[in-house]
Amino acid sequence: MKNLFKIFCLISFFFSFSAYGACEYPRKAEIPNGTTTTSDEFMAGYQMVRQWIEDMNDYMECIDKDTVAIISMLKINQQHTPEAEATIIEHQDKKYNAAVEDQQKVAEILNIEVRAYKAKE
Repeated sequence: MKNLFKIFCLISFFFSFSAYGACEYPRKAEIPNGTTTTSDEFMAGYQMVRQWIEDMNDYMECIDKDTVAIISMLKINQQHTPEAEATIIEHQDKKYNAAVEDQQKVAEILNIEVRAYKAKE
């Protein structure tokens, strides 16, 4: 029961700290349709998606920094345990990995649309 209470306190602390974090998931850009858009529309959409991919890189870097900051806060507040650190790392890794997967899916779809655009030209 005592361990359950500690885990609950740790999760509460983690989520309250994360609420103040600066890591915001970037809003997805609309992927241009390579077969129906004009050249100018396609290039504008392409640049917006490329910017989103860069914003995602910044987001993932923020997650890494946030992880270090949260663990540091635990140490400062003398609440650090190996279990607490493992829980935080696991949670942050899930966010990071989901962002990587999303970024890869968007890049794959963008590449399909680029090929369609080039075929149309």
